[in-house]
Amino acid sequence: MIAGLDPSGLQPMRLHSNAVFSLPGRVVVRVGAGADAVGRAGRAVMVTRWLAGQHFPTVVPVGGISQPVVVAGGSAQGIPVTFWEMADVGPDPASVPAIGLGRLLARLHQLCPPFVLPRFRPLERLAAAVRESGWLAAPDRQWIEERTADLEACLNRTEFRLGWGLVHGDAQLNNVFLSRAGSLLGDWDNVSTAPREWDLVPAAVEQRFGGSPRLLTELLAAYGADPTLDPGWAVLCDIYELRSVAAHIRRAPVSPPHARQAALRIASLRRGDRGVRWSAVG
Repeated sequence: MIAGLDPSGLQPMRLHSNAVFSLPGRVVVRVGAGADAVGRAGRAVMVTRWLAGQHFPTVVPVGGISQPVVVAGGSAQGIPVTFWEMADVGPDPASVPAIGLGRLLARLHQLCPPFVLPRFRPLERLAAAVRESGWLAAPDRQWIEERTADLEACLNRTEFRLGWGLVHGDAQLNNVFLSRAGSLLGDWDNVSTAPREWDLVPAAVEQRFGGSPRLLTELLAAYGADPTLDPGWAVLCDIYELRSVAAHIRRAPVSPPHARQAALRIASLRRGDRGVRWSAVG
């Protein structure tokens, strides 16, 4: 038993950065991994409880449980486990439109939490993955380190028209759940204080995976602002693309699909080739 819940009937839902399972009784179990996993899980619980109190459409933690539950293993901090109410998903969750995400982000970015969130440091996990990797070739390692330093310097001297504030941090369509009551935003592990433009960038980077440019157009129309011509937009897009390599570098030594994707992404980034199509790896 963990947190008073019976683990029998546990079923895998998604195995990626976090492992996600379902339990009978409409409970979703998330098992964190990676640097600062305990801190990120705790912030996700804190922020979503506050957002629910603000009537913002979000997934919510199961009540009556002190979360995260930290179990032995992983890093010295342990492995965080959190428990969430399963959304009352409508008939076709794949039909979530970009307009729904745009409206959610517009509402979110108007909120000001009464607590301090970590300041935006988007390349920290990549830097850690590179330091710890024995898989990376030396030229790739050197290029990533130099590119990381260049982008961090650009970020520090750039002003953003939408300003800094509460951001979701991973605002992709697959983190929106279409419930019978409307769209809900989930997966809050990357919540922080950042340029608000950061939450709009994933829609642009979707074109790397064969996504339509209409996704970004529709999202920005629903959001009510278009920062794509601002100087900071290209900086944020470059950061987002570079940081996406981190998870693949970490898993490359034990997963040939992740190794291939890491090699593909690094090579295309080094060439500056945005025509190369990337793919997700489960």
